[in-house]
Amino acid sequence: MPTFQTPQPITATVEISAGAVRLAAGDRDDTVVEVRPRDESRSHDVKAAEQVRVDFNNGTLLVSSRRGFSFPRRGAVVVDVALPCGSRLQASAASADITADGQYGDCKFASASGDLEVGSVVGNLKADTASGGITVHGINGSASVSTASGDATIGDLDGDVKFRAASGSLSVTRLHGNINAQTASGDVTVATAINGGVSVQTGSGELVVGIAEGTAAQLDLRTDSGEVRNSLAPSDGPSEGDETLVVHARIGSGDIVVQRATADSMS
Repeated sequence: MPTFQTPQPITATVEISAGAVRLAAGDRDDTVVEVRPRDESRSHDVKAAEQVRVDFNNGTLLVSSRRGFSFPRRGAVVVDVALPCGSRLQASAASADITADGQYGDCKFASASGDLEVGSVVGNLKADTASGGITVHGINGSASVSTASGDATIGDLDGDVKFRAASGSLSVTRLHGNINAQTASGDVTVATAINGGVSVQTGSGELVVGIAEGTAAQLDLRTDSGEVRNSLAPSDGPSEGDETLVVHARIGSGDIVVQRATADSMS
């Protein structure tokens, strides 16, 4: 099991074809890597694990197949990496779930098939998947998320996110910042929007925005086939000290709901 002394956050790159990638960032001064077959009784998995190399140089970790993604496609590996909090990540896979617990700096993820789950990102996030769900529990920075088929879930968003999907929905728990979402088919839900902006364009899908108490909203809403339901009380404009939110929506087919955030969503 390779172990490297890393008193500072590192840059980690993990590239596999199939299997699972599991990262854990914590308060530590070393980085530990374990690569093993997903099923030790399968010769293809064993061979795939043997062909993964682990290198560390000048604060940069590389975990990768010796020949890119060319090792046996039927072979699957499990990669576990424990590394310092605040490290930067880049992970890619053809068919694998990627899990990153803890807090990270800039992150870039790409997969053809598989789910992605990240604890929190302080910095820039780019996540692309052809088929799979994307979950990020917290973002303080900017994010670009795209999927051909899959949903994206973000917990606390303090910054900006751009979401693109052919078939997929976006859900954000708390918003301090801006959302720009475009989908052919998919819903957009913001449980509690405190300030910033929400811009949504979708061919088919529903938009639901819960606006925090004390936040004044400017609304520009249109759906070609659906209902617009706005339960906010009319206002002459924000008072001094009020937060403000701009909501712009263009929907081909689907409802638009704008309401005050519930107590549960604000807790």
